[in-house]
Amino acid sequence: MWLVALITAATVLATSLVATAQTGEPQIRINARILNSGRIEVALQQRPDGGDWGDRLLPARRFLPASAPTGRWLWSTPLEVQTAAGPREMRIAARRPAGGGRIEVGLQQRRSDGAWSEVILPGLRVVPAGAPEGRWLGSSPLHEPAFREQAAGGPAGRPEDEGSAGLPSALLTPTGVPVAVIGRAGAGYLVRTPCGNAAEVTGGDPIDGMRVVLDPGHGGPFEVGAVGPNGLPEDELNLTLSRAILAELARRGISTTTTRTGDYGSLLSVRAAFADAVGADVLISLHHNGPTRELGDSPGTEVYIQSDDDETPRSDSARLGGLLYEEITAALGMFADVSWSRLPDAGVLRVLFPDGGDAYGMISRPAVPAVLVEYGYLSNTSEAELFATDDYISIAAVATANAIEDYLNTDRPGSGIVEQPRRFDPAGAPSRCAEVALE
Repeated sequence: MWLVALITAATVLATSLVATAQTGEPQIRINARILNSGRIEVALQQRPDGGDWGDRLLPARRFLPASAPTGRWLWSTPLEVQTAAGPREMRIAARRPAGGGRIEVGLQQRRSDGAWSEVILPGLRVVPAGAPEGRWLGSSPLHEPAFREQAAGGPAGRPEDEGSAGLPSALLTPTGVPVAVIGRAGAGYLVRTPCGNAAEVTGGDPIDGMRVVLDPGHGGPFEVGAVGPNGLPEDELNLTLSRAILAELARRGISTTTTRTGDYGSLLSVRAAFADAVGADVLISLHHNGPTRELGDSPGTEVYIQSDDDETPRSDSARLGGLLYEEITAALGMFADVSWSRLPDAGVLRVLFPDGGDAYGMISRPAVPAVLVEYGYLSNTSEAELFATDDYISIAAVATANAIEDYLNTDRPGSGIVEQPRRFDPAGAPSRCAEVALE
């Protein structure tokens, strides 16, 4: 099954979603495709100095089986790959998480002592289900610094991997940017930047043991999101709300972090991988919707949840979504004299591509239980005026925290599930990303 998951992941690994900096460093990415037999085929590609991607390098053992023990890494046969330090022997690693579902992929490098390194994980590394048959899909690039650290014998895997004891899973850098840690770089760290590149930082505050990751949607010059008639941009509104929820959860003693702390962009793949890296119990992506629909007396809040397959919601994501929907709609319903925008099937729902598979990246990519909340319609004049107030931020934050606390500490089931999935092909996520200073 891990093969099927790997192919699934391949769907998400589309080249159109990969944004890379012209770093002047050799880069490698993992390719995967599903065959009509159901097996997954894997390969490597190289790109020298930011140029074109070269031919695929196919390992001798390149077809992944249909089932494998959960949590156990499986490997391809080795390939010789050219890096700035010379030829290196590498192999593709993949595993199915203990919870089932998506396949995680990475690379290993053989060190000078003959031992294999820890698994090096690209920013976009989780393979979703439902990839088109026969179509190659690629991970985000791995950069030369990761290979240098591995050649030196330094740890470059996640903290639970062998040999990386004491390495934090993530950091808040000196400029306040949350980043996943790839490995060590001298006395500092090698980290994954918001744009998916590898970078070195001298230090930062460790982020470990977080139960909740908040994802304020959009951000930066290329992804503002919706804009209200009053000029309020969605990325700013999402960030303001996330800060209020962070503060509310902190008051309740619930450890929480965020994928974005300021007005900068971050790739969807990086946000999802960050939540997986810190081992969060839940990931909640915060959004405000548009365009305006039919107006009425009740909030048009929508909570998108994950699927086990096209027929079945993922149970933990569905329970979290139901609790959020209950709390948020009850809280927003207390505001008088608001004309709410609403679709007929608003509620807790799955949004699938026309051909199947979860359509939204912040739902399909994370391995942790994840939901995406559209609190209301920023495009609607009546709601935009409300969203610009401190009262809205305070009440929405408390409602969100109530739902999260109940999810973590009770068996309360939640409600509002819409049985029939919505079929929709959203526009592709922007592939442009401007790096932000880390220190």
